[in-house]
Amino acid sequence: MKKIYDIVVIGGGVIGSSIAYNLVNDGFDGNILVIEKDPSYQFASTTLSAGGVREQFSLPENIRLSQYGLSIFENFDEIMDLDGDPAHAEFKQHGYLFLANEKNWPMIRKNYEIQKALGAHVSLLPVDDLRKLIPHMLTDDLIGGCFGSRDGYLDPYGVLQGYIKKGKILGVEYLYEEVTGIEVTRKKIEGVTTDKGTQIRCGIVVNAAGPYASVVGKMAGIDLPVDPVRKMAYVFDPKIKFDYDLPLVIDTDGLLYFRHESGKTILTGKSIHDEQPGYNFEWDRDYFMDVVWPQVAERVPTFDTAKLIRGWAGLYAMNRLDGNAIIGHIGDIQGLYGAVGFSGHGLQQSPAIGKCVSELIQFGKYQTIDLSCFSFGRFKTGKLVFEEEMV
Repeated sequence: MKKIYDIVVIGGGVIGSSIAYNLVNDGFDGNILVIEKDPSYQFASTTLSAGGVREQFSLPENIRLSQYGLSIFENFDEIMDLDGDPAHAEFKQHGYLFLANEKNWPMIRKNYEIQKALGAHVSLLPVDDLRKLIPHMLTDDLIGGCFGSRDGYLDPYGVLQGYIKKGKILGVEYLYEEVTGIEVTRKKIEGVTTDKGTQIRCGIVVNAAGPYASVVGKMAGIDLPVDPVRKMAYVFDPKIKFDYDLPLVIDTDGLLYFRHESGKTILTGKSIHDEQPGYNFEWDRDYFMDVVWPQVAERVPTFDTAKLIRGWAGLYAMNRLDGNAIIGHIGDIQGLYGAVGFSGHGLQQSPAIGKCVSELIQFGKYQTIDLSCFSFGRFKTGKLVFEEEMV
């Protein structure tokens, strides 16, 4: 490998790999190096995610990011084809369904109007239609729901490998070491150092380190409000298998979700409100037995008889200030960029983030989607942006 690069991307997950791919695909003719500390991606937030993609957000920018992502994911396998070998995003557009009771119905309706105005494929469904969509679901407490027919879920690892392999063919290089230092001289990026003692000279660094973003930020003297927060997922085998495909369902509390997994098994999970930040990859079987399973079985009574197959834990890179991404120039250091703090939305937003960061680096401005509201500078001005439909 070379010792001098134009751009170094720290973090080879789906965000970093999408940025690198989009740069070369958009015509950037410099040298790009992606540095990733975990070559197996065993603990990567990308590969441990539930893989959901949806248009249903409250912020117009988040809606547009996912709409762009959908347009890519719908054709991802062909776009990332390598000499007749397609990628394997395995995108299943079975929809996203947000359930509504009296408490969250006003928010669902308000956000529906924003989504429709932006051309989202969403519909407000009365309870009768919910019963037709999911005949096994209990609806006594519901007054409706919002269904995104273009939404769905995909294979996170397949998407990640699609970006990596295509990027490499186009000239992106990968180095599997851990960045331990960022060299800054007179407020200008000069290079990075790894745990193997490798010294790389570069003029631009992109922090795409996911839940480790704040660690990387401190290397350049920047305090990023990004915390690693554990999210657990479980797969169980229900006694009764449905002869229809479940959409990804978000219960009325906005915390519990469930969808079909391969073989008509069920993938489910529920966020813990008071989960403390930390690099915790231990999954809790008791939490499934005591909290998740009773609630999902209350919503779908036939799930009362089931066998837990497996569970796992991954990390959200939570922006603790407003829960949205931090994109663009970071601080007053020339050549330092960031794409961090996605709070669980990184995978679905990765195609658009890659495109937009590529534009910002090459042309000095956004062209596809204006992401100025997600700038690092908002924390100084107090212009925070909040997303109501967090999951």
